[in-house]
Amino acid sequence: MGEFDGTGSDGGTSSRDTRRDARQDDNARQDDNARQDDNARPDDDARRDSGATRRDARVPGPRAADETRREGTAPGDPLLRLPGALGERYQVVGELPVQGAESDLLLVRDDDGDEYVAKIFRRGYSADREVWAKLPALDSPHVLRILETGHADGRDYEIAAYAPDGNLRGLLEDGPLPVATAREFAAQLADGLAALHGAGIVHRDLKPENVLVLGTDPVRLVIADFGLSRVLDQSVVFASSSRTLAYAAPESLSGQVSPARDWWSLGMIVREMATGRSPFQGMSETVVVDHLATRPVSADDVADPGLRLLCRGLLARDPRQRWTGAQVREWLDGGSPPVAEESARPDAGGGLAFKGRRFTRRDELARELVDDWEHAAEHFFGRGESGQAWRSLRDWLAEIQDDGRDDLVDGHLTTRLPPDVKLLHLVHWLDPDLPPHYLGRRMTADDLPNLAVLAGDRRHPDHRLACRIGLDLWERGLLRVLAGFGGGRELARVDDQWRAHAAEWNDLARWLRTQQATPPGLDARLPDAGADDPPVVLLTLLALAARPEQSGRLIADGAARARASLPEPAPWFGWMADGAGDDPLRLLAVSLAAPEAVLEAEVQKRDRLTAARQDEALRAQWADHERKRLAGVNAAMTRAVLWTLPLLGFWLLGSWIVDALFGVDDTGSSSVGGFQRSSGASAGLLVVASVLAWGVQCGSEVMLARTQGTDYLPGGPWSLFSTVLSAAGRALSKVSGATRSVSGAARRTGRGGCGMLLLVGFLPAVVVLFLLGAVMPLGTLLWLLVMAVGAFAHAVTAGMRLHRWRESRSGGGKT
Repeated sequence: MGEFDGTGSDGGTSSRDTRRDARQDDNARQDDNARQDDNARPDDDARRDSGATRRDARVPGPRAADETRREGTAPGDPLLRLPGALGERYQVVGELPVQGAESDLLLVRDDDGDEYVAKIFRRGYSADREVWAKLPALDSPHVLRILETGHADGRDYEIAAYAPDGNLRGLLEDGPLPVATAREFAAQLADGLAALHGAGIVHRDLKPENVLVLGTDPVRLVIADFGLSRVLDQSVVFASSSRTLAYAAPESLSGQVSPARDWWSLGMIVREMATGRSPFQGMSETVVVDHLATRPVSADDVADPGLRLLCRGLLARDPRQRWTGAQVREWLDGGSPPVAEESARPDAGGGLAFKGRRFTRRDELARELVDDWEHAAEHFFGRGESGQAWRSLRDWLAEIQDDGRDDLVDGHLTTRLPPDVKLLHLVHWLDPDLPPHYLGRRMTADDLPNLAVLAGDRRHPDHRLACRIGLDLWERGLLRVLAGFGGGRELARVDDQWRAHAAEWNDLARWLRTQQATPPGLDARLPDAGADDPPVVLLTLLALAARPEQSGRLIADGAARARASLPEPAPWFGWMADGAGDDPLRLLAVSLAAPEAVLEAEVQKRDRLTAARQDEALRAQWADHERKRLAGVNAAMTRAVLWTLPLLGFWLLGSWIVDALFGVDDTGSSSVGGFQRSSGASAGLLVVASVLAWGVQCGSEVMLARTQGTDYLPGGPWSLFSTVLSAAGRALSKVSGATRSVSGAARRTGRGGCGMLLLVGFLPAVVVLFLLGAVMPLGTLLWLLVMAVGAFAHAVTAGMRLHRWRESRSGGGKT
């Protein structure tokens, strides 16, 4: 009631079984088998138990009245109009989102504004009048009060309080409850069951969805939804097998109804409150039925000893030995009522010895093998067929009558498969209802993404194990085997998708590695799936196949962080990232290639820093040089004047010789070699011209020295002359050596040497020069021209030297 979804409101087994009860009397089990054979669709009753009547962000609230369809001719149409007896007193607020096959639930409001839930039975369904008669007399705060019952317009109806805080399922969404909370909830539900049973009512469909929350501070639970309840005239009767399988007692499979059935359901609820999950989560109806019919529900995974004892007492398979309200009350008072030991029906002979115990039940052995996987694999299969443990296992298997035993032994256990793979097949044969495990680790689709995380963390203690598991799953196709375990059907799809992703990745990686724009180091960053060590790429693709949305978001976030981590753009990386879009494989390539881009950026940055330091050092060296150069300007100018003084002497000496040869006498005529000429220049003019020529040369050198500073000193006007003299000296030294050789030979032979040759050659040259000057009428003018040309040439040469000096400075990056 209230947020009331009992009455088969989960749309699952309860509603179907109610219809089956109306059609087929007591043929429930036959109908189950027929439905299993039809295989029209998987029955998820054991998982669904939806009945989600919580009003939170994830569950829609009541549909507004104007959105609810009016009563029509088609059977099962929701009701908008209340029966006449109710429509006068209540107004429909909306239709509750969860409806049952036999009734509609409407949220209604009275004239005072108080809200209630009206349960309107559909035509053809009627409430148990005996239950209606007894419910008002119940005096328990943990049983929902039915405020009004009746029949109007051909339909039964009930009015109950509205519970806006939802149901117990909403409190179990976040995992196990604290021990104290679980004990308190168990006490409240036990009180409610005791009240119901005291009135002779068996609920028959107790589950978290049928436990409403009427208060939150403190939490007060009430048992609701009595659509399947029965009043018993004796302790045990038989009726249709309407139930919700995940919380149904084993005896309910045969239609047996007794109060013990509700206590089993309480035990399953307490177990779920303590562990955070149902033991049948992810299993099909067929598997759940087989489990309930053949084996107990273990409470070993309940951590708290007290709650574990309560679960063991309430989950006894024999309803005669199951705890009832008396034992639960004793337990709540701190007692420890005895628990009936389950009679372990051995599956074969005296059992199989392992770890100091002898196992007779296949499911118990399977759990023990999973808990100590490495030891079990080595113990039974490590020594091959010569091992004593293997022979014991083979003999034990031979005693078990099972159609699949021979396939197990011949197809797997006696082959060359690794010990771990053999153990996997053995565990699957022993108890296929176990959740999928390999190497002792659970391998559901939700667990597979963790392998990629562990493979990428070399410091994690499970790093090597995760890599080993991933490679075995890939190379040996073990996901197909694990898909045969309870809750593992999805793994077959994951395996197909995983291998498809791997093929696509290999094509993408090869294409990226062959692009000219990418660096050579990218080959190691983008390996083929399965070729990397550790297999991070392979297991990332597995995570993407197992949980596409979650893994896709993580890959996209990683690619975004990779782009943000790049200190500066790399053209090839930007091209790769910009073209990725929302393709998870391209984004994975971006994440893996990012370190190469970062490394390249760091190398470029380091080169720039090195170049900057070198440039700074050169600048400092240049600044020091400039400081020294400018400091030597005065010395350079002085040196320039001193270096040009010989030029002044040269011009004066030349002028004196020219004046002597071509000078003008007092009569204004010149005499050369006895010839009288009337042309020539005076000695004073020649002196002035000499001084002017030297002035031009000295000024050029001073200007150059003032500009170059200390750079002028090693490159003065005499450096070239000094170089020429040095070269001439080396040549003369060779000639003098030859001359000495010739002179020595001359002394030995009595012949003349080079000295005579030089004297003979020099005297004619002097005579020729003298005669040339004598016959030239314009000797002084020619000398003046020589001085002018010499001064001009010197100035031009100084300008060229200055230009070359400036070019050398700019060529070195210094202007």
